[in-house]
Amino acid sequence: MATADYHRIHPVSVGSPAPGYGKGRKVSHEEQELPINAPPPQYSATPLPPPRRRKRHGRCCRCLCWTLLVVLVVAVAIGATAGILYAVFKPKIPDFHVDRLTATRFDVNARSQTVSDAFEVEVTATNPNKRIGIYYDGGEVTASFNGTELCRGAFPTLYQGHLTTVRPRISLAGETRLDSDVAAQLLLQQQAGFVPLTVRARVPIRIKFGAIKLWKMTGKARCILVVDNLLPGRQLRIRSNNCSFKLKV
Repeated sequence: MATADYHRIHPVSVGSPAPGYGKGRKVSHEEQELPINAPPPQYSATPLPPPRRRKRHGRCCRCLCWTLLVVLVVAVAIGATAGILYAVFKPKIPDFHVDRLTATRFDVNARSQTVSDAFEVEVTATNPNKRIGIYYDGGEVTASFNGTELCRGAFPTLYQGHLTTVRPRISLAGETRLDSDVAAQLLLQQQAGFVPLTVRARVPIRIKFGAIKLWKMTGKARCILVVDNLLPGRQLRIRSNNCSFKLKV
């Protein structure tokens, strides 16, 4: 009898707890509230947010920052190079002055108040530097009276070596209508023998340090002259000659 009971199969209902369930085991509060035949809880799938797109202005900001950094580095390098060159070569400003001024034509039409004139100007330019050469890349020269331009011409293209002097000859010509006050003042100045003229030169210049050529700069020369007259066909006597030169980087 004991052997038969050992092999007997005891059916277990689906809803009934397994044997030994609850004996010696503490049931949690969640298990007490959950019905035995209740279906498992259903969880709703929450849609994931779409991936964020990288904003284009972020890339533009980074590109701008790198550009500014490169410009800053280049500027610092150029400044350091210029400082080293200045300390080594000790550059000096060239010296300019007008040697001769000849009027080849000076005709005044009193009726139309116009002046037709032409001048030959001889300029002396001295390079006081021992290790620096100067390239003059053309330019223009003007002559004016009392703020009114009378004529203009071209500065020649040339190279000036170390500790050298060049004397370019410049031809000026023009035809200008004068204001009545300017024409009257010009006549009085000629009669007095003191005619003020202003000669200006604006010349692109490149400096050569040894074998290194720098970028183009602008040389500005200004000469305030006082001559005895403006009679054509003769060399004018220069009573006063005051010249200055500036180099604009």
